[in-house]
Amino acid sequence: MKKITLIYSLLTVGFGFILMSSCEKKMELVKATTKEHMDAGTKTIENMQSAYKGEKTATAKYEAFSKIAEEEGYHNIALLYNAVSAAENIHARNHKAVIEDAGATTPIITPEFNVKTTKENLNDDINGEAYEAKTMYPNFLKTAEIADNQIAHLSLTYAMKTELKHKFFFEQALGDINSNTLNSLLSKYFVCPACGNTYTNAPKHCDFSLTDRDKFIVFQ
Repeated sequence: MKKITLIYSLLTVGFGFILMSSCEKKMELVKATTKEHMDAGTKTIENMQSAYKGEKTATAKYEAFSKIAEEEGYHNIALLYNAVSAAENIHARNHKAVIEDAGATTPIITPEFNVKTTKENLNDDINGEAYEAKTMYPNFLKTAEIADNQIAHLSLTYAMKTELKHKFFFEQALGDINSNTLNSLLSKYFVCPACGNTYTNAPKHCDFSLTDRDKFIVFQ
């Protein structure tokens, strides 16, 4: 009888030890997860501030590039730059809203960039838009997901998807310059005022934000 009682006691102690170890591991996991979540929340706002700076710089840069394109006789490329500049400013506005909603400070921006020939500008812009669409914004989105910051995720998604379209437009413009087929460039662009999505043919509603076509900003 004593032997059975001893075995039962050992089993009970062992089970208790396993249960305590399991609980401790779960608590450690919760603490690690909570810390990761909090760190991601802080990092997300830092990313939004960085993205805001980039979008405000792009807004000013593309305005300047539009003037150069017009001076060089590329009117339709100047038009494209105007549309893209407006889209970037919408991204900046959305990013600013996310930053302010978090109670953080929107950085003061003094745009810095180099103005070259239109052909050189387009080449640089293609690389810049590709980096944002394929590297910067996807990384920012991963952090926002961990932070469960849905408004940041939405603003970043709008920007990322639009930058990919801008890259395509710039590639098309550069290709037309290189092949001397500038007549193929379009002379009308539409920009969604909610998300910055940029179109050459306006759908009934924006693909990203579902904004009505009648509210689109027209460049022609």
